[in-house]
Amino acid sequence: MDHAILVAAGTGIEDTELSISGSTVFGSLPQIKRLVITAQRAGIKHFTIITEDSDTSLKKLLANDNRIEADIYWTSVDSEIKLESTPYLIIQSNLITTPQALSDFMDSEINNDEILILTDTSENTGNKAKEPFVGEICPNGGRAVGAFIASGELLQKAFSDSKSLKDIVSEQVEKEKAKYKEFSGKYWMRLSNDKDSAKKAEDLIFNYVGKTATGWISRRINSKFSLPTSRLLVKTPLTPNMISIGINIIGSLCGIFYAIGHPVIGALFMHIATVLDRCDGEVARVKLMETKKGQWVDTVSDQFTVLSFLTGVPVGYYLISNNPIALVLGGINIFIFLFFVAWSFYFLTRYTNSGSLVTYFEVDKLVEPQKTSFVRKVIKIVRPLGRRNVYSFAFILIAAVGGYPWVLGITTIAAILFFIHSFEDIIKLRKIKPDKQIKD
Repeated sequence: MDHAILVAAGTGIEDTELSISGSTVFGSLPQIKRLVITAQRAGIKHFTIITEDSDTSLKKLLANDNRIEADIYWTSVDSEIKLESTPYLIIQSNLITTPQALSDFMDSEINNDEILILTDTSENTGNKAKEPFVGEICPNGGRAVGAFIASGELLQKAFSDSKSLKDIVSEQVEKEKAKYKEFSGKYWMRLSNDKDSAKKAEDLIFNYVGKTATGWISRRINSKFSLPTSRLLVKTPLTPNMISIGINIIGSLCGIFYAIGHPVIGALFMHIATVLDRCDGEVARVKLMETKKGQWVDTVSDQFTVLSFLTGVPVGYYLISNNPIALVLGGINIFIFLFFVAWSFYFLTRYTNSGSLVTYFEVDKLVEPQKTSFVRKVIKIVRPLGRRNVYSFAFILIAAVGGYPWVLGITTIAAILFFIHSFEDIIKLRKIKPDKQIKD
């Protein structure tokens, strides 16, 4: 199934006027564009969009966006619609959900005289009812989400009789020709005529984005600062890549302050950049601008912050102590860092479909079927401390209490452990064919 009918005319199953939903903007995207991109990511390659009239303003909202690669055919309620007998995905123009939810729903089969209704029977769907009517409540005790599957033969006859989407669904339910599939996605919502509907939709998406972060600190603490910042950034013309670079310019200042004798301020700048480092991904997900190129921009720009830190700490320590061991340890740390960057980038390009360095630690899936060494077991225990959202905060305390010697010493120990970790990975991965086994 690769063809969707997007209904942007008439009334939806909940009696909402679908003609006004497509132009509603939230998260800096008009709803119709968000829905088309979402369905496209679910596997839809062709769209038939039904509007009130042929000269609809919605066409301009989908023009000149290179994210939209699907074929789009526009038609109005007064025009004849010709469809094949194959199944079609039907989606209301006010539906907000995820590509995975639509993809799971599309993996269904029905007879030509039936309609499949996506429903949600989870506890948070509100009151249940046993009455067999379609609206907010379906006969299976759940709410109709706003996505359906039916054959082109059934739909063409219904549309030729000028039936609304609500009429089509209600008629199939009354004929007992309706089947139901449980919603399995992360979230869904339908825009309504309520003036606060767009705000609720944006809140829903940001709430979901906030839960996608890796690590307890990132989800529970850093997100409290990054999400409000992202809400402001999403309203600007800044792209996620611009945000990535800007954040790491801030982060790179940490090395300067470490070098001139202000380790605590240096640690603060690094932590600020770490907290804000979520913003580029949050903005990308809200604006549906996630790309593999964007992952690489974020990954590469992050390394400048780390390199600035690794350079500034030994320089600052040497300038106040004249101890050559500072430069020796600093040189070791920078060498190990460059070695790890080169190896991890190679790993990402050969063994994964991702540009995010977070994916590197999925290496365990490939190497752990082999015998696990004692050193690797130890490293796995302390590995969470190597996440930047953990150590950036820790270094503020370390810099305040122990100063340069502690920061440099702990950094060196961590670097050596990561070198052993990487070296063992290289040895074990020689036996494994690099065929993109780890998915993003």
